[in-house]
Amino acid sequence: MAKFNIEITKSINEDQKTEVAKLFYSAFEKKFSTLWLFAKNETQAVAVLRECINYKKGLYALSENSLFGFIGLETGDGLFVNFKFSSLSKVFGLFGATWRFLAYGIYRLLHNNRIEHEVHIDPIVVSSNARGMGVGTQLLNATIDFARSINRKCVFLEVVDTNPNAQKLYERVGFAVVDVEDTSLFTSNSGFSKVIHMKKILAI
Repeated sequence: MAKFNIEITKSINEDQKTEVAKLFYSAFEKKFSTLWLFAKNETQAVAVLRECINYKKGLYALSENSLFGFIGLETGDGLFVNFKFSSLSKVFGLFGATWRFLAYGIYRLLHNNRIEHEVHIDPIVVSSNARGMGVGTQLLNATIDFARSINRKCVFLEVVDTNPNAQKLYERVGFAVVDVEDTSLFTSNSGFSKVIHMKKILAI
């Protein structure tokens, strides 16, 4: 794929918001089907994501109005994605929404990341046709600049043990492993058994 000019922006249009939801699903299809939403297909997942993503909490990689990646930023005043019962019930019905909402609540409690003085990345996604083109690096560097602009001391994220290429990218940008969490009891069906916590300390 030829080199292309990427713009990192916080503003996207309605069509691009739908593309964010689709790209999110395609990047984490197994998690959406076995861990997060238990969605049967892309249509179900995208319908929920389209309503539950807080697009103001993201940075987006665009080239000629096409989406090539995005990153979700959490600073303590809300999540990039927050599954709402009303949105779940539209897609899965009352019973399906109820147990999914409860399961997601438990998942969030188990992954209640600290935010004070930090910026949490969740998620970072690059489209398959743009990998190796530096899009992920640009998104991470833009996040670091954003964190500095709001006087945060560090940026942290998680990566699963079955995604070593992503871990190498984060290490190149300056992230270091601070903890490794064994999640195999809950996540083996989702294709990973450990969550690696990484952090980048920002120079004052």
